[in-house]
Amino acid sequence: NPPADNGYKLYLADGAQIVPPADIEIEAAIRDIGPAAQIPVAGPDSPLISRCGDEVARAYLDKVCAISPASRDAAWLRFVYTPLHGVAGGLALRAFEQAGFPTPDVVTAQAEPDPRFPTVAFPNPEEPGALDLALAQARRSAADLVIANDPDGDRLAVAVPDPDAPGGWRTLTGDQVGALLGSYLLGQATVDPDWGTAAAAGPAAGRPVPRSDELLVVSTIVSATMLARIAAAAGAQYAETLTGFKWIMRAAESRPAARFVFGYEEALGYAVTDIVRDKDGIGAALAILGLAARTRSRGGSLLDAYNELETAHGVHLTAQLTVPTTAPTEVMARLRGQAPAQLGGAPVLSVTDLTGGTGELPSADVLSYRLADARVVIRPSGTEPKIKAYLQVVEAVTGRELAAARRAAELRMAPLRESVRELLN
Repeated sequence: NPPADNGYKLYLADGAQIVPPADIEIEAAIRDIGPAAQIPVAGPDSPLISRCGDEVARAYLDKVCAISPASRDAAWLRFVYTPLHGVAGGLALRAFEQAGFPTPDVVTAQAEPDPRFPTVAFPNPEEPGALDLALAQARRSAADLVIANDPDGDRLAVAVPDPDAPGGWRTLTGDQVGALLGSYLLGQATVDPDWGTAAAAGPAAGRPVPRSDELLVVSTIVSATMLARIAAAAGAQYAETLTGFKWIMRAAESRPAARFVFGYEEALGYAVTDIVRDKDGIGAALAILGLAARTRSRGGSLLDAYNELETAHGVHLTAQLTVPTTAPTEVMARLRGQAPAQLGGAPVLSVTDLTGGTGELPSADVLSYRLADARVVIRPSGTEPKIKAYLQVVEAVTGRELAAARRAAELRMAPLRESVRELLN
């Protein structure tokens, strides 16, 4: 991360990030210790310090590569990879090789860790321009796709050739990649009894293929709802959580018979099984490479695969709005005091306030507005003085061309976006 963003994450013994009440208890313990300057610093050989060697990386690679090994079809796959000046490059390249994928065309200028991040304005693969070097390299090499990790390697960006997009390449949204991986991994889990378990517990000799209703996929309240439809069509379980992988990875805890297959959030975070109980950009990269190889062997592409999903489950057009504010609490209070009767010219059918929680979700400062085949979720940023709004419009494709359904969704999204902007301002 840039120096101003340095920090640390805390994980509980179950391998997932902390949730209440552990966070409050840890804060209280830190306060009780007193000023950090008065605490002695342990020596480098202290028994309080554990040093992890390459055995940890090897154990990780053995597990994630067993989940997503390359098929014979992958031999012809051509892809560009960039770690965006971060620390994931070396481990990712080991993963590609161990899983059996071809050596990628690496963006040399971004291959080595560099805390200055000299070739990007901000080292976030969601930011416009962050993938420019990788996309230029993909055009030169006629690659099948571009994959990028963020600097700490826990997120994944994917771009694919698209003659209709500016520059001939399209960067997929987190929701699009989430739908693609969710559908693909549910398919893998229902045909291979070893899938997702061999890495954790050894080969599943004699184990029957799991029933679809034992499989669980998860996304968040601000992610697109297509994954829920994909799960329903497959006969699988679906859970929706608050934002953050500390919630996504615990979704199976209330479903003891469920087998966690996949979870994601729209901000480019994905978890392929619960081998890693957090978002994992390298494990997700292996899975998307597997899907890309399969679609290529069948004469298609990732775009073709996504077109098939929208044709089957409807166009799910999403958008985000971020409005700076010095008083996010007051904005949320105003919205609670007077809910809009309509948004984008469509009546608001219901309002859900997560303050105090619901039967399935813990308390959160979130408002959700449901319209006919549309949804708006509003929450304050947890780290910046901003209010965020997540918009979704759904259009069925039945009886018309996919392109027509997409145009209809865009025509509905424009006034909805403007209406929400006015609401927040």
